[in-house]
Amino acid sequence: MAKGKLSPRQKMINLMYLVFIAMLAMQIDQEIIRSYQDTNQSLTDSRTLAQDKNKIFKITLDQKAKNSPESFGPAQVQYTGMESRADDIVNYIEDIKNSLKTEAGYNSNTDDVEENFSALNNTEAGTNKFFKGGDSEVPSNTSKELLSKMSDLKNYIVQNLSSSQDLKSVVDRAKKNLSADDSKYKKQNKTWLQYKFYNQPLIAALSNLEVIQSEVRNLQSDALSLMLKEKVDADIQFNAYEAIVAGPTAIQKGET
Repeated sequence: MAKGKLSPRQKMINLMYLVFIAMLAMQIDQEIIRSYQDTNQSLTDSRTLAQDKNKIFKITLDQKAKNSPESFGPAQVQYTGMESRADDIVNYIEDIKNSLKTEAGYNSNTDDVEENFSALNNTEAGTNKFFKGGDSEVPSNTSKELLSKMSDLKNYIVQNLSSSQDLKSVVDRAKKNLSADDSKYKKQNKTWLQYKFYNQPLIAALSNLEVIQSEVRNLQSDALSLMLKEKVDADIQFNAYEAIVAGPTAIQKGET
């Protein structure tokens, strides 16, 4: 396009063509970011619902532990330890997300993707937050703390819930989804951290963080529902039957 001698008219046509391609690419980027934004909001809404449900289940568990400490006391202790670690990592990630938005210049007062396009497309905020000096080979203290909190919650679940066969699904899920397994990304020559956060647009980094938060809350929901089900099932026993209605062994015509 740039080779050879071109007339002013042809140069103008070529320039307009380049502008058109650039505008088209920007529009495609906006649509991708809008899709990310919608997905991220859906994850956030689901996490909020899970948090509300967990509060109700926790009240139920606490009440049952109070009324029947032998049956529900141990489950209450197990869940309390899980809950504190879950809250810790969810709150820590929320602080990271808020910090990333501020550093990228994100306007939290609007949901307009076009207005926040530059911030949502920003790759420096996430790269600098998770990698010291922006060096992909040097994880930042934020990264190390995030990995530590994920590992702490996973290890607690494995160590304290593995003894119950009914909670096996929760243990297996924690092992799988709270693990920053680098081996999954060997084909891309990347680590888990690099794949999730290095040179990623802000919206992608926010979504990846939201996935972790949502998974943590869903693990709590699974654990609570199974703890309550397991204990309720164990408490239901039928040792004797007594007739509700009693009557004479023989009835003559005309008698009630």
